[in-house]
Amino acid sequence: MGFSSSIKLSRWTGAMQLKAALLAILVLATGPVAWSQSAPIKVVLTGQSMIRGDIRLYTPSEVSIMAPLLKGDVVFTNFEATVAEKGQPNESAPREGNSLAPPEAMDVLKEMGFNMFSLANNHVWDLRVAGVLNAIQEANRRNITHAGTGKTLEEAAAASYMHTQKGTVAFVAMASGGIRPGAPATPTSPGVNELRVETGNVPNEEDSRRILQSIRDASKRADLVIVYQHNHVYDKNFGTIFGEELPDRLVPPDWIKKWTHAEVDAGADIIVMHGAPVVQGVEIYHNRPIFYDLGNFIFNLPLMEATQLLEPIVWESVIASVEFQGKKLQSIKFQPIALNQMGHGQVDSEDDHPNSLPENPRPFIATRGLPAPVTGERAHYILERLADSSRPFGTIVVVKGDTAEIKLSAKK
Repeated sequence: MGFSSSIKLSRWTGAMQLKAALLAILVLATGPVAWSQSAPIKVVLTGQSMIRGDIRLYTPSEVSIMAPLLKGDVVFTNFEATVAEKGQPNESAPREGNSLAPPEAMDVLKEMGFNMFSLANNHVWDLRVAGVLNAIQEANRRNITHAGTGKTLEEAAAASYMHTQKGTVAFVAMASGGIRPGAPATPTSPGVNELRVETGNVPNEEDSRRILQSIRDASKRADLVIVYQHNHVYDKNFGTIFGEELPDRLVPPDWIKKWTHAEVDAGADIIVMHGAPVVQGVEIYHNRPIFYDLGNFIFNLPLMEATQLLEPIVWESVIASVEFQGKKLQSIKFQPIALNQMGHGQVDSEDDHPNSLPENPRPFIATRGLPAPVTGERAHYILERLADSSRPFGTIVVVKGDTAEIKLSAKK
């Protein structure tokens, strides 16, 4: 190589180093930077995971059964519990509710393939402040992207970001209804990002403004924005609509439909919801999917708690796989699953929090409500019910054997 060529190479190398340095400064100054996708990004969405123990201790095959169905760039569930560290509950971490899980429960979900959690739900306060902070800490230790709670309201409302090889995904999460006193995050205290709903089922103006701004900010910094909501606010009392098996439990209330449209208008690309807990319909609004409720994925529910949740549809759900090419929605497919109503061993009649230590096993709750893929007649029934509930939104779900797919070309 001649002297002139060496000078050119040196200048080119220096320019590339300068460019890299400037890009690094930009990232530090502005946060995550979106980049264009070279291949479709796949987002896998499931029902909520009310997990209360390390199920690997009792059903070691469960992870290997479900992992093949949870393959994607983003794999999401709502962590419908809070984390109790060893020795908790105690005086400094009093028990407020019954959905407590050991840290190992997060390991179970991560082994299955999950890499994104919502921590925003009505059970986040079941160990009060300690539970909120425990869940954040344990998710961080496992490098699981999470949103919906924080040490302050600003943190709880902010989007989190996941970098994949195909682009940057932003995630915003909130909860409405069933939020206990003390649970909402404030400017100076930990808690959940709450969307309060006023009389007449109108979203609180202050909360709405904050959440929509988080979505707008996220849409400027990411290739794809996922928004999650855990909702218990219906036109009738939540316990009543399930206790009496009213049709209200099968459809989203009108205020939710208007609110989710506003979220899409603000920049949401995918909206996913839980809370009912049954599968509701899917709407495609401005070419953006709204999953009004995906029901349950894991449902470690004690027999003594909510006997109105024993009807079969509570224990049936779907796994949704969504693909985007850039900002263009490419496909939405569904795999039906069913959860077992009876766990192993004797019913936990005195304690609804399973101790997952091997020397003191309480397997009934930890082995109840675990998912498995279904085929044949039951698969067809679950998918046809999804199709029926989606049809009022103009969404055509085409059942193909043991799976289904939304016919996007048929959308208005």
